[in-house]
Amino acid sequence: MKKNLLFVLAALLGGTAVAQTNFRAISYDEAIAAAKAENKLVFMDFYTDWCGPCKRMAREVFPQKEVGDYMNAKFVCIKLNAEKEGKELADLYKVEAYPTFIGIDTDKKVVMTKVGATSTGKEFITDVDLQINPDKNPEKLKARYEGGERTPELIASYAALKLSEFRENRDMAKRKEAFSMVRDYYHGLSVADRLSPKNLFVYQEYVESPADEAARFMVEQRGKFDDSTRVEIDKVLSSLYRGHIYGYFGGTTPYDSAAYDMAKKDVLALGLDKEGKYATCFRFIECHAAGDMDAYLDLCEREYAKLPEDLQSTLMYNFAELVGKDAAARARAAKFVRSHLAGMKTGTVLFAAFQLQDLEGENTH
Repeated sequence: MKKNLLFVLAALLGGTAVAQTNFRAISYDEAIAAAKAENKLVFMDFYTDWCGPCKRMAREVFPQKEVGDYMNAKFVCIKLNAEKEGKELADLYKVEAYPTFIGIDTDKKVVMTKVGATSTGKEFITDVDLQINPDKNPEKLKARYEGGERTPELIASYAALKLSEFRENRDMAKRKEAFSMVRDYYHGLSVADRLSPKNLFVYQEYVESPADEAARFMVEQRGKFDDSTRVEIDKVLSSLYRGHIYGYFGGTTPYDSAAYDMAKKDVLALGLDKEGKYATCFRFIECHAAGDMDAYLDLCEREYAKLPEDLQSTLMYNFAELVGKDAAARARAAKFVRSHLAGMKTGTVLFAAFQLQDLEGENTH
């Protein structure tokens, strides 16, 4: 339940890019004619008016420049309301869940099918490209890998296939296989190869912790990447440390003093705290780690209203767990949460409601 609510919050806070996927206001037959003229495939987005994930895709994924550039180059794209003008086609293509994305060639043969939303544009592109790119046929990728090929292109594509299968079926073994494959590959690279733009995918997709081998390399060798690659490395580092420090702050990452000290040192050395958010996080994390819950709740009461909105939400996401089991502390924490409800944004209120159920003994799940 909490993970679902976190996704809702991400949707509420998500931004909109300028470039976008070009969904054309044309019919199915017109789309096929246009695809023939432009030497493209046809992409159909089956949605409904009530489908939340459909709206997230329309609001957050399809407007991204990277997604738009990819889709517009390969497809003539149309949207079809599966309960209105697109009902007949939805029945024809046996659409049973929303959103469903179907790609066809100009002979109306299905070349790709994807059911459900993705959380990022990169994931969406990967899932589509794995189906329409003949060089990324699963059997071909498997044969090349088992034949001993270890090029960046193959590892990136084959590991992406495993992650796509994980997203489709929630098979954790596929995810583990992808990460293990990439880490084995990375471990065998020379320093020069680790700095190569061809291996940027390792840092962008397969680094989970600041303690990972690839993460340590990014931190220690950051200045040796070429300028364009370093821009992307900086984005990776910013996202990695944000997630890690926010995890400690919100209590979703178990506190480990050595790991925390290393992460804090890296954040300061890399100059990631220009806005001062991490300095605030450090105060909360270290106060909580000291074990004095009265002092921690004093800090919450004193500074919560001044926290940026994302930190307020992060704190509320797992607040009852942070407070612990002491009855007096839980009662005080519940009073604190209730005192701030009126000023909370929608997503934060959702989190706070679950924390109050927990703190006040009404949590039944």
